[in-house]
Amino acid sequence: MKRFFQFFMLSAAGICFGQSISDYGLIHIPSKFKDFKDNQYELNDLLASKLTEKKYIIVNNNSLENDPCQVLNAEVKNTSNMLTNRLKIEFKDCKNVTIATFEGKSMIKDFEEGMQDALLKALKNVGSPKEIPTQQPQKNIATSAEIQATEKENSAKNNPAPLESKTVAKAEIYSNGALSLNKMVISDHQFILANPNLSVPYAIFKATSKKEVYQVQLDNGSTTLGYLEDGKIVIDMPTADGNFKKEVFIRK
Repeated sequence: MKRFFQFFMLSAAGICFGQSISDYGLIHIPSKFKDFKDNQYELNDLLASKLTEKKYIIVNNNSLENDPCQVLNAEVKNTSNMLTNRLKIEFKDCKNVTIATFEGKSMIKDFEEGMQDALLKALKNVGSPKEIPTQQPQKNIATSAEIQATEKENSAKNNPAPLESKTVAKAEIYSNGALSLNKMVISDHQFILANPNLSVPYAIFKATSKKEVYQVQLDNGSTTLGYLEDGKIVIDMPTADGNFKKEVFIRK
């Protein structure tokens, strides 16, 4: 009797938790992931393309209304840090239960290339569906662009665009003559200088006990000192011979 009970419990667990993405053939990809702008870095299109290559069918909201529990909902989350582009792909069923999660990371510094590389690495672990889904009626199948157009139209109807603010905050840009960087304040005791085209900051400034003097972590991992002087940002840049040279950034 005891063995029968154990067997029953193991069987029940397999039924409850045995589902995987390969048990589904239909995937819904939203026009906008929560952590990204509309099709930012072309992640929506790339995800749709690669899942289609694996024999999944990408569907629009019409299919969700007809039979939502036959469809998995995809979501891409940004889990990056200052040194690495990272993301996580989640697939949830109609009850919002996570069926599968795949993570990918890339050391490529450029945001677009790095995020796309991380997505491709995450998708390497996604298998094809166990049963190739039967082709749905054409009205229920949509490209990523069609999904975006439909959902944008619905969003525009339900959420009218707010009036544009008359005052627009401008980023503080500093230049040393050869390089232009954005200054971004993280807190009262920390700010960064960053190239808008790269994911790794050029320099991270952390306040010391002395006013307007900072410990600076450079993009190559080395540390040095920096300070403010007459509105300028100055970094003591280490040189190959063990000395330092003064690098001055002036606000543009």
